[in-house]
Amino acid sequence: MALTSSVREGFIPFRGYRTWYRLIGDFTPTAEGTFPLLTLHGGPGIPHDSLEPLEELAETGRPVIFYDQLGCGNSDCPDDPLLWKVNLFLEKITAVRHHLTLDQIHLFGHSWGGALALELSSYLI
Repeated sequence: MALTSSVREGFIPFRGYRTWYRLIGDFTPTAEGTFPLLTLHGGPGIPHDSLEPLEELAETGRPVIFYDQLGCGNSDCPDDPLLWKVNLFLEKITAVRHHLTLDQIHLFGHSWGGALALELSSYLI
């Protein structure tokens, strides 16, 4: 399916590094039940690419957001071993949501991203 939705890409500053993101779809106040879908890819170390088939959801009116976690893909790759803790990844999800003004979302986590989604529920309490 050829996508006709808008696409926006950029970088989000995070702890002195850059986190790459791509937003597919028209990002306007959502209709009931069409909250944006924020995707959390597997890995760590594997970028968002395997989740790209989810872009087609944007054609239904639901914006889809991908980002590459630090250390892979289009994001910066710091070599500080002290950074690689679960809280870093949880803080980054919050930074992505804040930067893109994602107040209400649907969250999709695959593999490592699924583990982060579960951790996020405890982190936000």
